[in-house]
Amino acid sequence: MTGHSRWKTLRTASLREEAAEHPEYIQAGLDLQLGDMIRSRRIELGLTQAEVARRANISQPALSRIEGGGGVPTLAMLDRLARAMETTFTITVARNAAA
Repeated sequence: MTGHSRWKTLRTASLREEAAEHPEYIQAGLDLQLGDMIRSRRIELGLTQAEVARRANISQPALSRIEGGGGVPTLAMLDRLARAMETTFTITVARNAAA
């Protein structure tokens, strides 16, 4: 059974490597990073999701999705979120080195 266990380990590692290079997984990682940054700033300011959502004129579930990486806000929505938290978001657009 040692061979089978090693095969499973190698297969899992191979899948991780493939996933790490797949554009959709890369995008999902970026979406999660953005959501984490928004959540961190909101918590740092001591605001609830409901407060920020009301101030930004979006629903609380929409903000929850953004913070969880499941929804990507438009630039206009990012602007409203920044204003709601009285903060500034700096967006850097860069060409992917792999492209």
